[in-house]
Amino acid sequence: MLREERHGLIQKQNLTPAELDAIKQLVDTCERFEQLHMRLSWEMVQNRPATQVLDYLYYDHGNLVGYLALDNWGMAEKELVGMVHPDYRCRGIFRTLLDAARVESLQLGVVRLILVCERISQSGQAFVKAVGASYDFAEHEMVLREFQPRPDFDERLVFRLAGEQDLDMIVTVLAGSFGDSEVSVRHRVTRLLQDPTRSYYLATLGGGSVGCGEPVGCLRLDTWDDTVGIYGFGVLPAYQGRGYGRQMLQEAIRAIQAEGQRIIMLDVDVTNTRAYALYVSCGFRIKATYDYYNLPTAL
Repeated sequence: MLREERHGLIQKQNLTPAELDAIKQLVDTCERFEQLHMRLSWEMVQNRPATQVLDYLYYDHGNLVGYLALDNWGMAEKELVGMVHPDYRCRGIFRTLLDAARVESLQLGVVRLILVCERISQSGQAFVKAVGASYDFAEHEMVLREFQPRPDFDERLVFRLAGEQDLDMIVTVLAGSFGDSEVSVRHRVTRLLQDPTRSYYLATLGGGSVGCGEPVGCLRLDTWDDTVGIYGFGVLPAYQGRGYGRQMLQEAIRAIQAEGQRIIMLDVDVTNTRAYALYVSCGFRIKATYDYYNLPTAL
């Protein structure tokens, strides 16, 4: 019996190895066509929750020509990334994928969809205008090219791996640094502390033992096969402008490099010129710039 040839829209909860290979080929084709760096997390795509439809594939007689992915991370809002093969554009394929994702999002209770589009993608920016998406913010993805450390200036600052016993201090730092509610921060950090691929680090003053010292800042390291990302990098307002952020960043880079040769990357809001200057001075350079757009969930 001949295998039925796929054609049109397919919605999936979990992707098969063959589907993942086809997506990788499509990503490679689209990236080479416009010299892009698609913001698609392979770790996320390969580890989907079994209860949600988050992947949308479009086939032309067995060939994957369109793909859209929603993120795993939350329910109130979801980021999405999508692409269409260059030979199949302007045929309504991406709009079909997006409409299907909107229907599913409404059923899941999602109230906000965020489209991620690389700034230099002409096709992506044209689609954003066509669907009336509203600009929200933009980030530079930066990669460490050549580490340029400076001498640590405050030996009282202790930078250490954090654990569940440090939850209160991590919450205090993140809520105080970013202005988020402690309830939402606590929920997010509690979940991430259970993930073996993610590690929180704390910087404290006045004590070196676990649980001692005044919290100054924290950050999180997310580890993939060949890459480590630096996220949730915050310093409490009372300690900002004293060089502690640089000291923490340098210690994080040293910790990563001590474990082997991996790509080190981070994101920074394009308007955060202070943080951007710090990262550049430490040896980070821009790899790509991504714009984030709000999409209405209703069709």
